[in-house]
Amino acid sequence: MSLFKVIPRVVVGTYVKVARIPIDTAIKLTGRDRSLAVDAAEAAVKAKAASVTGDEQLEAEARSKSVATDERRKAEVLREAATEATAKAEKDAKQDAARVRREKQAADERVAERKRKAAEKRKKDKAAAAKAEQDRKAAAAKAEADRKDALEQKEKRERLEQLDREAKALAVKEEALTAADEAQRLKDAAAAAKASRKAT
Repeated sequence: MSLFKVIPRVVVGTYVKVARIPIDTAIKLTGRDRSLAVDAAEAAVKAKAASVTGDEQLEAEARSKSVATDERRKAEVLREAATEATAKAEKDAKQDAARVRREKQAADERVAERKRKAAEKRKKDKAAAAKAEQDRKAAAAKAEADRKDALEQKEKRERLEQLDREAKALAVKEEALTAADEAQRLKDAAAAAKASRKAT
């Protein structure tokens, strides 16, 4: 291995390390991972130096760094996609939970409304049944009162008819007695007249 190839490799490696120190320090202070842009720039610098110097090891390092950077970029894209998918799934789950809560609340309200209406209907039915029973009793009492009234009216008519018959019988009897009295008076008068004629 020629010194011409080793020296540029050491220089490029040292240059890249020195150049990365402030960048890596700033990235660490922000709490982030290594910068893909910095790794890509490092791979590009090493690839350029390898093409200038013809250093195969430096070229392999550049290729390896570039492949690693690409893989990290893909992993980061996948990580972001997974984070987005997770956030979307969490958002969807929250929306689903809220929808389920709303549907359950609506269902509970419908059940409560049905119960209220059923209780109201039972109350109305009970009141209607009580009124129907009261009406039935009132109708039965009226029918009984009407029956008694009709019976009393019938008894009164029958009594009046009986009294009328008795009055007629008494009138006939009275007329008969009057006729008998008149006949007796006439008979007595005739006898008196006959006795008076005989005496003269």
